[in-house]
Amino acid sequence: MSSMMFLSTFMRQTWCDCREALAFVGRWFLSYGLWALLALGIGAVLAVVWLLPADDTLLAAMQPSERESQDSLRAWARQISYYGDFAGFNLVLFVGLQVAGRLMKSRRLVRIAIASLLCAGLTGLTANIIRSTTGRPRPYTHLPDVLHGPSFSSKYQSLPSAHTATSFGGALPVLLTLPAVGAPLTVAAASVGWSRMQLERHHPTDVLASILLALMFSLPLSRWAMLEPLPLRSPPTDGSMQADHAPIAPRPPH
Repeated sequence: MSSMMFLSTFMRQTWCDCREALAFVGRWFLSYGLWALLALGIGAVLAVVWLLPADDTLLAAMQPSERESQDSLRAWARQISYYGDFAGFNLVLFVGLQVAGRLMKSRRLVRIAIASLLCAGLTGLTANIIRSTTGRPRPYTHLPDVLHGPSFSSKYQSLPSAHTATSFGGALPVLLTLPAVGAPLTVAAASVGWSRMQLERHHPTDVLASILLALMFSLPLSRWAMLEPLPLRSPPTDGSMQADHAPIAPRPPH
């Protein structure tokens, strides 16, 4: 198979998997997820409100007293934030899972890769929309910690953390389907959240809100990834693409 034919086949399969996964997410939220969404929403609000008074204390506790140690930690945090963005973490994770799945001829691993990428994308997009409307100042601005409303200024886009949202969005579907692989990825995602707080780009409650947001999307996507996988076959060349990628009816959750 030529490289162009392989790329065309890969793109077709990925597109079909993404459509199937997104359709499943929509059905899941309509059928079962509205209650889960409501519960997560209430839980997120309660958790943020409970932790809000401790935001400044927690941020101050993260900063070492010695200047040299503080500079060293911030240098590490900058590196983690740099490599923990969507391109540095999620795309690399997607490619790694895809390559492993195809080498092992594991359709399920390929679906987990799709679930991870979609969860990161949906979580990151939602986080960016929310933080553009809340208008919470970032910690480094030292402005009064109130919500100013919609703003396109970066210094008023603290809640929630987009870096944390995409990193946990990529890690949680893997954790829920392949715990042995997902556990170190979740630790890496947690380090991204730490780096954003260490650099005073986000409050602890911003990071917590992002994790809960990632969990909301990871539940249906990890469920989709664990449905009975179809064998890996090349899609039809006539453009129909129905045979190998017909939608799978969702199983009721246990």
